[in-house]
Amino acid sequence: MIVTRTWLEELIDLQGIDDDTLYRTFNSIGLEVDSMRRYAIPSGVVVGKVLSCEKHPDADKLNLCQVDVGEAEPLQIVCGAANVRDAEYVAVATVGAVLPGDFEIKPAKLRGVESFGMICSSAELGLPETEKGIMILDESLGEMVPGRELAEYPLLNDTVIELELTANRGDCLSIRGVARDLSAALERPLKTPDYTPRSRSKKGIARFLELHTKGEFPGRILLTLAEGEAVRDTARIRLRLALVDEMREDPLDRILAYAIHESGVILWAFDAEKLHGEGEKIRLDFVAQSDGYAELRSGDALLCIPGVRQEDPLRASAQSREILFVASYLDPDILVPCVAERGLKTDPLYYRSSRGSDPDLEWGLERLQAACDDGGECRFNESTLSAGTPPAKRTVSLKLERLDAIIGQHIPKSTVFSILKRLGFEIHQSGNAVGLGIPPWRHDIRNDQDVAEEVLRIVGINRIEARPLTLVEADRMTPTARAYRIARDLRERAVAAGFFEAVTYAFADREIQRRFDFPVLDESVELVNPIVEELNTLRSTLTLNLLDAARRNMSYGKRSIPLFEIGSVFDCNRTERRMVTFLHSGEAEPPSILNQGKPPRIDFPRFVRALSEVLGPLELRPCTEKNGLVHPYLSADCHLGEKRVGWLSKVHPEAAAAFDLEDTFVAEFDFEALIPPHKNASPISNYQGTWKDLSLLVDKEIPYGVFDRALGELEEPLLRCHFPIDVYESEELGDRKSLTIRFFLQSEEGTLSDEAIEGAMERILRHLEKRCGAKLR
Repeated sequence: MIVTRTWLEELIDLQGIDDDTLYRTFNSIGLEVDSMRRYAIPSGVVVGKVLSCEKHPDADKLNLCQVDVGEAEPLQIVCGAANVRDAEYVAVATVGAVLPGDFEIKPAKLRGVESFGMICSSAELGLPETEKGIMILDESLGEMVPGRELAEYPLLNDTVIELELTANRGDCLSIRGVARDLSAALERPLKTPDYTPRSRSKKGIARFLELHTKGEFPGRILLTLAEGEAVRDTARIRLRLALVDEMREDPLDRILAYAIHESGVILWAFDAEKLHGEGEKIRLDFVAQSDGYAELRSGDALLCIPGVRQEDPLRASAQSREILFVASYLDPDILVPCVAERGLKTDPLYYRSSRGSDPDLEWGLERLQAACDDGGECRFNESTLSAGTPPAKRTVSLKLERLDAIIGQHIPKSTVFSILKRLGFEIHQSGNAVGLGIPPWRHDIRNDQDVAEEVLRIVGINRIEARPLTLVEADRMTPTARAYRIARDLRERAVAAGFFEAVTYAFADREIQRRFDFPVLDESVELVNPIVEELNTLRSTLTLNLLDAARRNMSYGKRSIPLFEIGSVFDCNRTERRMVTFLHSGEAEPPSILNQGKPPRIDFPRFVRALSEVLGPLELRPCTEKNGLVHPYLSADCHLGEKRVGWLSKVHPEAAAAFDLEDTFVAEFDFEALIPPHKNASPISNYQGTWKDLSLLVDKEIPYGVFDRALGELEEPLLRCHFPIDVYESEELGDRKSLTIRFFLQSEEGTLSDEAIEGAMERILRHLEKRCGAKLR
C-alpha cells in the first residue's frame, strides 16, 4: 500500500509530526515501511500561464509560446509537447534553474527562434509521469499565481511512503484505513473532508432505475446514477495516482482509482445508455446464490459479480453521458472460498475485496462525487438504491486479566479502553467482563488474542518489558511414544549408513543357543507347543538369527551383507527386553569403479566407524562379554559415557565356519541404554581453531583409554577434541612406546594467539605427566 503525506493530512492532522516520526510510528504499529521518498521541486521552477501558443515558423512539431511568469514581460519559450496547446497553467523552469540530473536551464535558440526557459513535464521535475507531454497545472494544486515557485506548493513537494501489509490488514488498503491507524497511534482525531456537492439531481432514482433482487446476499451493493457530459479529472488526481503507482489512461478510470484508493470501497462505473430497459427506465436484476455468489445483470448482459469482477463491454468512460456507479462489499471469508470453489475469473479489484474492502459504501460514493466535482461536469443523483444486507455486527468477550496474560504485562484499563475506542471498537462493560463491538472494517478480529494484538501494537512492542518465555504444559510424550521415535530415528540412521533391516522370528533353536553359550528358558516357562521343532524356544539374542540370515544371503551369492535388527529377546525367566544388533559379513562395500571392482574385506576399524555413524561416538573398553561368538582379541565393550551399552566383536572363526561365513563382525546393544535422558547442546565458536600434535613416551602396557579418561578430567576450556594418530614401539624404546595424540583447540572469544596455544598444550602435557607418567618425546 502506497500513501502520501499530504493525502493523509486531509484525514488527520500531522502538524508537528516529521517524516522520521511517521516512519517510526508506522513500524511500531505493524505497518512496516518498505520505502519512503521525499519529492522536492528544484528552485527556479515557477507557475507559468500560457498567454498564447502558435506554431514555430520553421518546425511543424514545435510551438512558440508566450508565458506569463510574474515578470514585466512574458517569456518566449519554444516547446515541443503537443498538449501545451490545451494548457493554461504549466511548470516553467526559468533560466538558471537546475533540474534533476544537473541539467541547467540556459537561453537557447531553436530553429532560429530564441527560447528563455523550459516548459517541463513531470518526469523532468523528478516526479512520476502524470501525462504524456508537459505537466498541466490547475487550481486543485493550490491558487495558481504566475511566477510563484512550485516548491511552495505542498502537493508537489510530498513524501511517498510504501507500506508492507500482512494479508489480514485489508482495512489499510486505503488512505482512510491508514489514517485510522495513525489516529489511534498518535492520539489525534480523524478529520472529515470539507465537501459540499456542487449540484445533484433532485429526481428520485426510482424514476430511472428498477432493481429486482432474488435470493439472500450476505453483502451489500449501492447504486446511483450520474450525468457525465465528458468527465474530467484534475492535476491533483493525476499527480497522486502517479505517486502511488495507480495511474490509468481514461479520466473516469483515474477518478474511480482515486476514490477507491482514498476510501477503500470497491467502485465500478457502467455506461447507462448501453443498459437494457423499457422506455426511459433501466431494469437491473440482482441474483444471489446460496454460497454468497451473486450477479448484477441487465437483461442477458452481465454487469458485474460483486467483489469479483466487472465486465468490460458495459464499462463507462469519460465520454459516457449517463453513468451507473456501483459500490459493493462482501465479507472476504465468504467471498474467497466461493471464488476458489467456482473457479471464477477475477479482475484487479479482487485483490482488495479478497482482503477486506471498506463496507462504508455511502462514504465511498461521496468521495467519488467529490473527485468528480473537482473536474466538474458530473451531476450525481441525490438518491441511491441498495440490495443485500450490511455486515452483521460482531462482538468479542474480553477479560482484562486474560489480556494481561497474553501480552505478558499489565496494561491499565484506561489505556486499553482508550486504544480500543480510537481503533473504532464499541465497549460495553459489565463487572470484570468487557464486551467489544468489532469495527465493521476489521473482518480479521475474531477472538481475544486478536484484540490483544491490537492493543499491543498501539502500545508499542518496545514498551513491553522483556521476559523469558515461560511455557507451562504437561509432558505429553509417553515412554512408549518416545521409544518409538528413538527406534524410528535409529532405523533411518542405520539405513543411511548402508545397513539393511532384518526382521526375524522371536523364536530360536534351544540347542544352537546352548552351543554358543547363550542363556535359554527355564523348563518351567518353556514353550509348550512350538510352531516347528527348529523354533522351540524364545530367543535370548538377536545375533544368532542375524548370522543365520547372513548365511542365507551368502548362499544367494551376496558378497557384502550389512544387516541390523531391532527386536525383543528374553532371559531365563522369560523377562522381555529390546536389543539392537548389527552384523557385517564379507566385503566392506559393493564393487565399483572407485575400488576397481575389488572391494576390501570388512575389518574392525570399518565396522566401528559404521556403528559410530549410527550411534554416535563410542568408547571401546576391554571386553567382558562371555559367549561362543566373541573373538578373544578383536572384541570390546561399548560405552556411552560411563554406561556400558553393549559389545562388539569379530565372530570367532569356529563360529563363523559353523554358519559358512567368512570375516564377520557383530555388535549387540541394549535398546533402553541407547535412549538419551536429554539432549546436550554446546555453543559453536565463530572463530578459527587449530590442530596440534603431541608425541609422548608412555608405559607400553597402558592402553589409550587411560589417556582418554585423563583428558576428560582436565578442565581445559580451549580443548575441543582429541584422538590418537600413531603408536610406535621399538627395541630402542624398551618397555615404553611412542604415542602421538592430535588435539583441536578453539576459543569462543577470539582467534587464538601463539601464546594461548602454547599455554594450553603446556597444561595438557603437565596433566598427562602427572596422571599417566607420560614424557614428551
